[in-house]
Amino acid sequence: MSPAASEHDYDHAALARFELFLFAAVATVLITRAYLAATGYPQIGGGALHIAHVLWGGLLMAGALVGVQISQGSRARVRAALVGGIGFGLFIDEIGKFVTADVDYFFQPAIAIMYVVFVLFYLVVRELLLRRPLTDRKRLAVGFGALSDLALGQLDEVRYRSALRVVDGVRDPKFTDLAGLVHAGLTSQTPPTRGLESRITHARDALTRRSTAVLSHWLVRRTVLALFVLQAAASVVGVVVSLVVDSTYETDDVADLMVQLSSAVTVVLIVAGVWFLFRGPYLRSLRLLRASIVVNLLVTQVFLFAENQLGALTGFALSLFLLAVLRTAIRTEEGAVSAVAPESSASTADTPA
Repeated sequence: MSPAASEHDYDHAALARFELFLFAAVATVLITRAYLAATGYPQIGGGALHIAHVLWGGLLMAGALVGVQISQGSRARVRAALVGGIGFGLFIDEIGKFVTADVDYFFQPAIAIMYVVFVLFYLVVRELLLRRPLTDRKRLAVGFGALSDLALGQLDEVRYRSALRVVDGVRDPKFTDLAGLVHAGLTSQTPPTRGLESRITHARDALTRRSTAVLSHWLVRRTVLALFVLQAAASVVGVVVSLVVDSTYETDDVADLMVQLSSAVTVVLIVAGVWFLFRGPYLRSLRLLRASIVVNLLVTQVFLFAENQLGALTGFALSLFLLAVLRTAIRTEEGAVSAVAPESSASTADTPA
C-alpha cells in the first residue's frame, strides 16, 4: 500500500472536469440572463406555446450522459463536463419558475438558491475527491486509461506526464510489475499521427504550450500576485478605516448582503494567501489564492449579476484568467513536489537503521 496521501495526492483530472462543469454552469446562467435582458426576454414558440430553456438544458445534460456511454477515451468525459455544465446552467437558471406558485422567473431568492446549489455542489464533490486518495489500484487504473487515450490518439502532453507520475507512485510489491509494464507501454509506444482525434491532440498540445508559456511567465505571475497583494493591503486598510469611522452597513437586499459576505470570505482567503506568499510554504499560498477565486466565481459573481450584468460578466472573465494563472503555477509546483518526493523516499530507504 502506498504511503499516506499528501495534500496533492488525489485525482486532479476528476477535479478539473468537475470545475469545468460547474464554471460552465455559472457562466451559462450569467450569459443567459444577460442575453434575455438585452433582447427583452423573447418567447420561443409563440401563441400558447413557450419552449423554456430548461428543456434545452435537459437535452444537453442527456446528450452529455449519452456521449460518455457511447464514446471511448477521457476526452469524451471532458466534453460531457462542458456540455453537461451548460445544460445544468440552463436548467437551474429557471429555478424560480419551479419554486413559486405563479411560475415567477424573476423570483429574487432564486439567485440565493443557485448560490446554495453551486457552493454545496462544489464543497461536497471536492471533499469526496480529497477523501479518496489515489490507492495503488487507482494509480494503475489511471495508467490504463492513459494507455487507452494513447491508442485513440487522445493522450496530450499534460495527461501523459501526469499519468507517468501517478503510475510511478505505485508502491505495493504486488502491483509494481504491472505498473512497470504500464510505464513501459506509455514510454515505448508511438501515438497515432493520423485521424481527427490525433490532430485535435496536436493542436491542443501546441495551444497548451503557448498558453502555459504566457501564463507561467514571470511578469504575468508577478503581476497577478502583486494584484493580490494590493487587494489584501486595500482590504486591511478598508477594515481599519471602517473601525475608526465606526460606520455600519445596513441592507435589506439579499443580493447585497451575500455579495458583502462572500467578499469578506474572499478577503480572508487573499490575506491568508498573501501571508504565506511571504512566509511560506509557497504552494499553500497559491492554493489559498485559488480558493479566493473559486469563491468569487461561484458566489460573488452570481450575486453581482443581480446588480450589474455587464460588470458580472467582466468580473467573471477576469476571475477565470486569474484562476488559469494560479492553476498553471500550482501544477508546476505540484510537479516539482512530486519529483522531489521519490528522491526523498529513496534516500530514506538507503539510510541504515
